[in-house]
Amino acid sequence: MNISPSFPEDDTSVGLYIHVPFCKARCSYCGFVSNIHSLDLEERYLRSVAAEIGLRAGDHMAGGAALSCDTIYFGGGTASLLPPDKVLRVIETCKTWFEISDHPEITIEINPGTVDRSCLSQFIHAGVNRVSLGVQSLVNAELAAMGRLHDSSQALSAYRDLRQAGFDNVSVDLIAGFPGQTVESVRHSLRLILELRPEHLSVYLLEIKSGTRLAAMMAAGAVPPQDEDMVADMYDEICEITVNAGYEQYEISNFAVPGRFSRHNMKYWTDQVYIGFGPGAHGMTGRHRYANMESLDLYEQALDKGFLPVETVTEMTPEMRFKDALIMGLRLVKGIDLDLIARRYGVDARAFVLETIGDLQSFGLFEIRKNTLRLTAKGRLLSNVVFGRWV
Repeated sequence: MNISPSFPEDDTSVGLYIHVPFCKARCSYCGFVSNIHSLDLEERYLRSVAAEIGLRAGDHMAGGAALSCDTIYFGGGTASLLPPDKVLRVIETCKTWFEISDHPEITIEINPGTVDRSCLSQFIHAGVNRVSLGVQSLVNAELAAMGRLHDSSQALSAYRDLRQAGFDNVSVDLIAGFPGQTVESVRHSLRLILELRPEHLSVYLLEIKSGTRLAAMMAAGAVPPQDEDMVADMYDEICEITVNAGYEQYEISNFAVPGRFSRHNMKYWTDQVYIGFGPGAHGMTGRHRYANMESLDLYEQALDKGFLPVETVTEMTPEMRFKDALIMGLRLVKGIDLDLIARRYGVDARAFVLETIGDLQSFGLFEIRKNTLRLTAKGRLLSNVVFGRWV
């Protein structure tokens, strides 16, 4: 189908993502950019990320006005290795260059064992009001195989410390599909997490990423391959147990109690602009996608010369942006309002969908009810089959 959509108006507040590229050790499955933490690298990083924030904000000022922003997300790596006073330093830099809303969502990823209760209280004083806790599993053998530095008791203790420090918006991460996991072991971890009653739960079906230690071990035959049928069973059980526990599945991998969706991540799924800072960070500015240099040295050198530290920049056509909006929007369980996206892009969205993926409807992967396109439960598990038609 020959489509000619137009670019949408991007008139909502942007989200800021701050990549903190430090870890104490690298997990076996991790493909994110990270360096072993040191105070020298930390200070170099802070100087450089402040410079990038100023450069990018200047690039995006419209008529001299600062962009408005309502979410800031510190990810990693291990973002909690950045001390609270340094996190505050980055937040203040963002406030210098962006118009921060009165009640922003400011999230930091925390790994158990990297902070104590006093440090958590200082994060609150710095302005952080949401935490994503990297539990991943509550089975010690699984945590060891993943290369995590904490055990299950430390994870549970970290959660209690968050509550006692005053955090009332906590998300917990769980991995499913790691080699050696079973449906029973994932069920065990999930039930313990749900007993804690976090406001939010993210469940990631593990993808084996090239270049990771886990991928090398699997290639060498040291680790068995994933059992796809078992992973599917894990996913089905996770969804059923979590929903029955009173959580809403609002995205393929995300569950929340009412009113506690991740505001920052919703920007990715609802076709909004987000700006990434730090080595390896990604951003979408409306008409461009970009990825920063992964090397901290090269990242720093580019900024020292006054250049944005980009590794790749993709100039998006309206058609590319439209397809991305479909892919990301269909990750939401509620689906996509076809009339709304048609008006937003000036295109016959329903006709495009039926021409490109209409044959998949008979396999039960998606449904269209009135003006809403959504994946079925089966379609969410096999979402890459649908999304592959638009890549």
